[in-house]
Amino acid sequence: MSSSSHCNSLTLRACPDCDLLQELPCSQAGHAIYCVRCGHLLKKTCHDSLNRSLAFALTGIFLFILANSFPFISLSALGIEQDSSLFSASWAFYQMDRPFLAILVLFTTIIFPLLSLIGMVIVLIAVKMKRIQRTLIAPLFRFLMSTDAWGMLEVFLLAVLVAVVKLGDMADIVIGVSMYAFIALIIVLTLLSLSLDPEDVWQELRKGVKQ
Repeated sequence: MSSSSHCNSLTLRACPDCDLLQELPCSQAGHAIYCVRCGHLLKKTCHDSLNRSLAFALTGIFLFILANSFPFISLSALGIEQDSSLFSASWAFYQMDRPFLAILVLFTTIIFPLLSLIGMVIVLIAVKMKRIQRTLIAPLFRFLMSTDAWGMLEVFLLAVLVAVVKLGDMADIVIGVSMYAFIALIIVLTLLSLSLDPEDVWQELRKGVKQ
């Protein structure tokens, strides 16, 4: 990585593996930048990162509403039918005198993903409209980056699939619309994570500060 390559604004980044502070050169869409010391991936540029990320975030909010508006799965056994939703899973743990587990499920499957999507839409719209309030947008984006790992939708989906397999011989199981929306939501969140280049957002925020 040559120090002679300069972008419009100086960009320094510390490698998360070896802590080497180095200047990132300009890169075209689809190119990746690696640490000169250990080879860790520092940045992968995505074409039209902000617009793509905003589209994925808005789609994620729509899918999140859809996933919480219909039954997740329906169980039918001995003439008794019961519908379950994302919220009912947390409520079931609470009724079983497991309040900590109920709160954990509620936060990791509903609250954190929803707040992350809404916050991301706010940040990206503010950046796109050039209406950046550094006292609000920068701390919000930093918070979103720090809480990204708290969304555990994949773990919840895996637990549901295991339960469905175990209950398959005991009851008739009907997969609801929310299950498909939930799976689509996980895919969209993965695409959002891959398309979003945090450096693009920080660069726009730095421009807003200069203005």
